[in-house]
Amino acid sequence: MVFPPLLTLSAMRHSSARFVRPLLAVPIALAMQATAATAQIVASERASVTQTVDGTTITVDYSRPRLRGRTNIYGGLEKWGTVWTPGADDATAIRLSRPAMVAGLRVPAGRFSVWFVLREKEPWTLVLDPRDSLFHTAHPDSTAAQLRAPIVPFDVPNTEVLTWAFPDVSIRGTTLEFRWGTKGVAVPIVVEPTLPLTVTAAEVAAFLGSYDFEWADSTSQPRRSVFTVERRGDQLFGTWDTPQLGSLREMQLLSHGTDRFAYGWYRHGSLWAPSLELHLEFARRDGRVVGFTYKSSSEVVARGTRRP
Repeated sequence: MVFPPLLTLSAMRHSSARFVRPLLAVPIALAMQATAATAQIVASERASVTQTVDGTTITVDYSRPRLRGRTNIYGGLEKWGTVWTPGADDATAIRLSRPAMVAGLRVPAGRFSVWFVLREKEPWTLVLDPRDSLFHTAHPDSTAAQLRAPIVPFDVPNTEVLTWAFPDVSIRGTTLEFRWGTKGVAVPIVVEPTLPLTVTAAEVAAFLGSYDFEWADSTSQPRRSVFTVERRGDQLFGTWDTPQLGSLREMQLLSHGTDRFAYGWYRHGSLWAPSLELHLEFARRDGRVVGFTYKSSSEVVARGTRRP
């Protein structure tokens, strides 16, 4: 038998380097390909939707399963009477930065996992569980710590990807809407106002009446007008008698300290764009309100003097 000649140490090192480097490159390349492929293959992508209403931030974190041709989600894939998180993987969660009313429930600030109890012919049940990191297969039993409220599902155009959204926002709250397949749910959320929107007769009696109003510098509207403060139900309003102001003739006054009111424009029957920078500060003489200054931050832009 003929053996190949022995390699010198230097030759062995040179030869091994030529063979080892390509061999090491193969598993490294395969590992990188596998990692990249794994990162791309996600059946239910994670998502988050956030809405802020008057200082309260509401965030929903969830995964988004797709129908992928399935048509029997409710009563089929998800059985009637079962507890189901409207999402996938980790349970859908809602976070409130401040307390709010959710579907009529008084919910403290914090984070909660979200569940539905599905029913075929009756309202579903919304369940908020303080255990905010449950997996979707947990199906939690009823506990005293949970918050529960009835919700009524409605039919929607077929929705391929499970979706949470805030389709409308007002000064007092928003609607959190869920859609997947042929069903949707709308969850009303009412926030705690930064400034009180309602007043009592005792609180506002001293301010009611008419005032001679004069702008400090006026170029786009009459320099002088009459400004009237009146109470309507449990809210307080101020109105100019100046038609040229159009939709800016009327404001809603919001209590912001002693004899001080912030305000927002009142348009189409609702409060719009309240601001703490613009405010009215009323002055008294011998306990009686005699006038006010209308300020932007600390700058006086107008004054009002009570009419006889």
